[in-house]
Amino acid sequence: MDIQRIFSKISADEIARLTSDLVRFDTTNPPGNERPAVEYIAEYLKPFGYECHLIEHEANRATLLARLKGTGKCGAVVFNGHVDVVPVGAGNWEYPPFEGSIEQGKVWGRGSADMKGGVAAMLAAAKAIAQADLNLSGDLILTATADEEVNMRGAYCLAALPDAKNWQAVIISEPTSNQLGLAERGVFWPEITTYGKTAHGSTPELGINAVMMMVKVLSELEKLEIPFQPHPVLGNFTRSVNMIQGGVKVNVVPDQCSVMVDMRTLPGQDHRQLLRQLEAFLARLEAEIPGLKASIRLTHELPPAETALDSPAVQTFLAAVREFAGLDIPIVKVPFATEAAVFVPALKVPTLILGPGDPALAHQPNEFIEIQAMEIAARLYVAAAVKMLVI
Repeated sequence: MDIQRIFSKISADEIARLTSDLVRFDTTNPPGNERPAVEYIAEYLKPFGYECHLIEHEANRATLLARLKGTGKCGAVVFNGHVDVVPVGAGNWEYPPFEGSIEQGKVWGRGSADMKGGVAAMLAAAKAIAQADLNLSGDLILTATADEEVNMRGAYCLAALPDAKNWQAVIISEPTSNQLGLAERGVFWPEITTYGKTAHGSTPELGINAVMMMVKVLSELEKLEIPFQPHPVLGNFTRSVNMIQGGVKVNVVPDQCSVMVDMRTLPGQDHRQLLRQLEAFLARLEAEIPGLKASIRLTHELPPAETALDSPAVQTFLAAVREFAGLDIPIVKVPFATEAAVFVPALKVPTLILGPGDPALAHQPNEFIEIQAMEIAARLYVAAAVKMLVI
């Protein structure tokens, strides 16, 4: 296999242009507006033989599945990335966030690192493989998803496709500085609410202060032991109280207070069991603290996801980058949730997370991605796909 011939079809300048073009689509979620971006990707891939199908979500929102057909002797390899981005925020930007400026060997803008630069690198790899006119034993699929940053609707729709259970591997180009992630913590967001009795602020003894009740709940929550086994890569289970709301006016005793808790779970932790533990915890406090009434509801969750290091797909990937790119890729933790949280539980498909962006830049002002890192990523994607699909 003359892999250098395929690598030669990857252009750093073209990857930079693709990234810049994608950044200029304002796909801030909400509301998303991903359809123009995925239509752009489809038009880019069609001339190279990709069959492109749009999965409609709602007005101006869609997910793309583009397929380069193989012989069907083995399962498909999927290049996956999302095109929605988080809001710009109030920070100052050196370059406008939606201009896709190319300066200093970097592409600047919201979503450049997370993760339109990764998508562009996958597009370059998908084009190079198609132009190489290889006899692929399985399909090469590229998916550009909507709504990853909020509800992962695109990923859920892809996982529900009839042939998705036959996928051989999914490679997600989330920002990892071109290192390999195989595990990510789950997301578990409970909302706890305490209830009191309103009264005039000048006569607080006539009311029950829900804010002060919440203070007692949070004090006990901090001491609550939640069982987990530390993970060799992901580390420990974490929890953080990140939002609180209570009261209507300074001279009114508040009758309600709510907090949102961000919990990040590990493989082996069961979310249903965790919710039952928290419900029992609140029931105990209600019995112990006079006047306390509280409730809990789960507002959002994603399960932890892990692909085994000894999985054939992972070992093939590592062998490919050693053989074709001369690299030994370190295994690192993925500190954030990705669409692996959908694909792994639903499909039991090996899911590898590797992208050229710096994860420290995700969701930050002055987000950028290095052009050289994207070119390296494109070569890694080519190496992996060729190793898995040319049998």
